Amino acid sequence: MSRRSALAALAAVSALVLSACGGSSDDSADATSGAAAGDGAFPVTIPNAFGETTIDSAPERIVVIGYTDVDPLLALGVQPVAFQEFVTFPDAAVPGLGPWAEDLAGDAEMELFPVSATPSVEEVLALQPDLVVAVSSGIEQEEYDQLSALVPVLARPEGSTAYLVDRDEATLTIGQAVGKADQAQELVDAVDQDFADAREANPSFAGQSVVVALPATDGSGGYSAYVEGDTRTQFFQDLGFELAPGIADLDAEGGFFVTVSPEQVQLLDADLVVVLALTSIEETRGTLEADPVFATVPAVQAGRIIYVDPLSGGGALSYNDVLSVPFALDQLVPQVQEALGS
Repeated sequence: MSRRSALAALAAVSALVLSACGGSSDDSADATSGAAAGDGAFPVTIPNAFGETTIDSAPERIVVIGYTDVDPLLALGVQPVAFQEFVTFPDAAVPGLGPWAEDLAGDAEMELFPVSATPSVEEVLALQPDLVVAVSSGIEQEEYDQLSALVPVLARPEGSTAYLVDRDEATLTIGQAVGKADQAQELVDAVDQDFADAREANPSFAGQSVVVALPATDGSGGYSAYVEGDTRTQFFQDLGFELAPGIADLDAEGGFFVTVSPEQVQLLDADLVVVLALTSIEETRGTLEADPVFATVPAVQAGRIIYVDPLSGGGALSYNDVLSVPFALDQLVPQVQEALGS
């Protein structure tokens, strides 16, 4: 049985096990401790960046406005009535879901908030939710106050940054909110084990530097590189890699990527360069292979570079959650092994 098929079967009987995005499970458990002592314990009160969320009973109509929060819910056997699209998958069997999550969607129809336009407060409330999940969103105090005046809002944890909530924290927080804290911990532990197995099988990854980049989309002719805390960088750090010092030293000003000008291109040098394709691998590779500036990067000259499909592999990296990690490992580890000759 494949990993995805196994997950689907486990979810059906509410006995899933999996997880991942930076941080230890012990730290995450402390961050999400609230009134609930275990699975199914309500009411539960969970602190967040804007106050605290009290959920009196198991929610039945959940609206998701966090970009990747639908996956942990589905992994826990909970289907929302609506969710926010993050990556557009044109051939998706279930609109808005990555291929790693499709098997877990139930028969009930879920409304999709397209990535091109996040929902307004009015649109969210029109769905009559009894819980709004906004852990991996950019929600701020004003919107939180408007929503939470009428419905519990599960916002990002205290001390976290918008869009950069640790994978384990997100999973455990969501699990606590739906009365499945123990199952959420099992998900976290299982994905941690997936990474541990991958590291053990590939000891040469340990301590090697990595840069995850793509051509800049602002017309500058430069490049964008993901920073510490971003899901894409964290995935490779969980495999044992370290973020290249040149990128680690740049100030992202609270964001998740930095812009590297053509004059700074040597900052992209690392033991491994991972390029996320924009529209297709062929187009992005063609653009960069024709770029004489990019060609001066030693890692590029040595062939220590992989190009990642923007939908399946790139989408799984961007989500970096309890469902997408096993999929990403299957897709990307062989490519990394080949690029590094290991």
